[in-house]
Amino acid sequence: MNLLLSCIALVLGHYFSPVEAFSTSTSSTTNNPLQWLIVGGGPHGVHIATRLLEEVPSISRSDLCIVDEEPRLLHKWKTRTAATGMAYLRSSASYHLDVREDGLKRFAHAVEGTATKRSKQKRQSISSTLFASDYQRPRLDFFNEHCDHVVRKNELDRAHVQGTVTDVVPNENHVEVEIEKPNGDIVTAYAKNVVLALGNAPPVVPDWANDEMIHAGKIKHIFDEGVGLDFHASARNRSIAIVGGGISAAHLALKLEREAGARSTTAVHLVCRHDLREQQFDTHQDWMMDSAAAARSEAGGGQGLPKCRRHFASLDSYAERRDVIKRERVAGTVSASVSRGKGGLRYAMGENRIRWHREVVRSVTQEEAGGGKLTLWMPSGDSITVDQIILATGFGKDPPARHLINSIAQRN
Repeated sequence: MNLLLSCIALVLGHYFSPVEAFSTSTSSTTNNPLQWLIVGGGPHGVHIATRLLEEVPSISRSDLCIVDEEPRLLHKWKTRTAATGMAYLRSSASYHLDVREDGLKRFAHAVEGTATKRSKQKRQSISSTLFASDYQRPRLDFFNEHCDHVVRKNELDRAHVQGTVTDVVPNENHVEVEIEKPNGDIVTAYAKNVVLALGNAPPVVPDWANDEMIHAGKIKHIFDEGVGLDFHASARNRSIAIVGGGISAAHLALKLEREAGARSTTAVHLVCRHDLREQQFDTHQDWMMDSAAAARSEAGGGQGLPKCRRHFASLDSYAERRDVIKRERVAGTVSASVSRGKGGLRYAMGENRIRWHREVVRSVTQEEAGGGKLTLWMPSGDSITVDQIILATGFGKDPPARHLINSIAQRN
C-alpha cells in the first residue's frame, strides 16, 4: 500500500456509498466503499473533485465524497480572503479551481454573454472591472462567483459531508476513515482512494500574545473565525496595531484606514521586523507563466516554459518537490498594486495615515483602567499603545492536521 505524505496524500483502499451513508452511526461496509474520499473542502479539495469528475470518465458524483468541518465548501477561503479587505487576487486569471486553464476567462465571457443586448462599450466595461489591468488578476467577488459555478456544475455541495476526520487507517483492501460529525457522533467510512487536501497549518500566534487578551478579543488573528473587522461609526477613533509585513497585513491596514474615514482620528500601525518588501507574486514570476504565455514565448523564439517549471515537473520525489516549494516561495512581500499609487500603502505611509514600525514585539501589557489599552514593547525600549492588536502573521510551517498525518505516517 502506497501512502504519499505531502500537501496531498493518496491512500489505496475501497469505496463507500455517498453522503447518505453518514446519516446513521452504522455508516458503510467494506463491501460497499466509495471510489474517492477527499478530506478538505477548500480550494484544493474542490479542484481535485472537479478534475476527477471531468477527466476520469468512470467517476461520477456518487463515487466521491468531500469531508470538511465547515457548513459549506470553500467557507474558510471566502471568510479569510474577505477579512483582508482585498479587492483583487494577487495571482493571475490562469489560477482558479476549474479544469481548463482558461476556465475563468471563459466564465467572464459567459457573464458578458448574458448582456447581449447591451452595447459593446457596456460589455467592455464589465470585462475591464472583472480583471485588474496588471497580469489579469481577477476581482475577488468574481473569482468566488466562479468558484460557486464550479461547485454547482458538478453538484459538489451534494457530495459534501460536514465533519472532522479524526483518523485514517489503511488496511490491505480498503481504508477506514473515522469522522466526527458536528453533533459528536462518530461514523466510519470505507474508501478505495483517500486524498488529504488539508490546506494550511493553523494561524501563527506569537508567544507574547497573552491568552487572556486573546479571549477578551483584544488580540485577534486576521484569519480567526468570525473576526469582525468592519469599522462602523461606533468603532472609529480607535487605534489598532497590525503585526505582520506581508500582503494580508497591507490589505488590512488599507481597509481599516479607508473604513475609518477622513475625519476619524483612528490610528493604524503596521509593526514588522523588516522594511516594506515589494514583489509582484510570492515567488519568481517564472513560476506564474501559464501554458498560453509559454506557447507565445516558444513561437517567438523564446524558451517557452521556464527551466524551473520543467525541472519541477520532472521530479518524482515528493520530498524534493516540497524542498523546491519551500526554497522558491518568498513570504512577507507586498505586490506593486498594493504598495504603489495614491491608494497604495506607501502613499498612506507618506501621509502618516498608516504608521510603519520596523520593530520586533518583545511583550504586551494591558492597562487596568482607561478601556484596557494595550502597549506593545520593543527591544529598543520604544512602545506603541493601541486599543486592539490584529495579528497578520500567516500560517505555521508544520503540516496541516499534524496529529492526523503523524498517525498515518506511523502506521506506514
